[in-house]
Amino acid sequence: MNNFGQMMKSVRKEKRVTLRKLGEYVGKSIGYLSDIENGRKRAPKLDIVLKIEECLGIVDGTLINLAAKMRRSMPQAKKLSEKLMAMPKLSEALLRADEDLTEDEFDELMKFLEKQKSGR
Repeated sequence: MNNFGQMMKSVRKEKRVTLRKLGEYVGKSIGYLSDIENGRKRAPKLDIVLKIEECLGIVDGTLINLAAKMRRSMPQAKKLSEKLMAMPKLSEALLRADEDLTEDEFDELMKFLEKQKSGR
């Protein structure tokens, strides 16, 4: 499992730790932790990840490694956000696609764009 939230949820359930107990231990809300587990938020800062590992009894650094890996991939997100800021029409098109297209239609659109890009 290479997704931070999925791994956190899996270990938490295996250890029978509630979101409430985990939230109290690390000082975060149940909603925030649920958002992480369900992929709506990215992994928290490393000091919080350490507390999560401590609460869940993780000693091999699994969550720290996943969180660090995710953070290393963040430069791509920064590059994308810069491109979106510089190209407002692209931002608008992506927002419309997100609202109007099914997931399959969006995947087809992405394949088309990749094909166009490779044909340059």
